[in-house]
Amino acid sequence: MTQRAHEREFAGRGDAGRRRSELREFLGMALVAGGLCLAVARPELGDAVVHTLATRAVELAR
Repeated sequence: MTQRAHEREFAGRGDAGRRRSELREFLGMALVAGGLCLAVARPELGDAVVHTLATRAVELAR
């Protein structure tokens, strides 16, 4: 999206919407970075997460 179109879209709300989206983007990137660090530092956690999700999916399906 061009800067001019972005400014027109949020003209009535000021910078409030832009700041919130930047915060959400930052938090999402921090979450992904933390997950990748865990995956590298502790690879066995990936197997545990898959096992837990599969177990809960089977329990919910019943």
